[in-house]
Amino acid sequence: MTEAGCPDFATLARREPEGRAWRRELAARGSAILIAAPHGGGIERGTTEIARALAGSELSFYSLLGMKLRGNEELHISSHRFDDPAFLELAAGARVVVALHGCRDAHSMVYLGGRHAALRLRVAAALEAGEFPVSRDDPRNPGEDPRNLCNRGRDSRGVQLELSRGLRQAMFAGLSAPERRHTTPLFGTFVGALRPVLLEAEREMGGGAAPPA
Repeated sequence: MTEAGCPDFATLARREPEGRAWRRELAARGSAILIAAPHGGGIERGTTEIARALAGSELSFYSLLGMKLRGNEELHISSHRFDDPAFLELAAGARVVVALHGCRDAHSMVYLGGRHAALRLRVAAALEAGEFPVSRDDPRNPGEDPRNLCNRGRDSRGVQLELSRGLRQAMFAGLSAPERRHTTPLFGTFVGALRPVLLEAEREMGGGAAPPA
């Protein structure tokens, strides 16, 4: 992941204007699974678009998007410190958080982490069946810390996917904001491999709390 630029959400909100430097995109759908891209937009580019497609119209969705022309890494809040109240409210209404991140590796790889071992194995199997390279245990970012945002759902365990830059680059025309409007067939293959597993897990969990009125 990118090195942290802000120690917490309060610091981010104080330093940078919402709506100009960053914005949030969220949908509370009362699902058991919340799909999150906490370092989206220009921070870890491509993660918002992938997470949004994985959520579809069925799963709750959250993303914090960097909107600066440059220096979006300054908006990064580390996963174990990510305390945006809007995210925490959505996470409290879900059983499991599936968090998407981006790392700088130039080769194509999905690094998996998080405390939900069973769902993590199902995600790995689905991606491998789709011929995506998977590292099932990432020693750099294992996602095991209970404070990690992927473990902030009601079950206190979730799944973390670190998508390499090389993989994300191959899913879009490029990683600039205009280029990310145009996906490649690999984008559809990735979403098509992973979404059925998430929707099956959602059915098994029986939904989350009711969305706020």
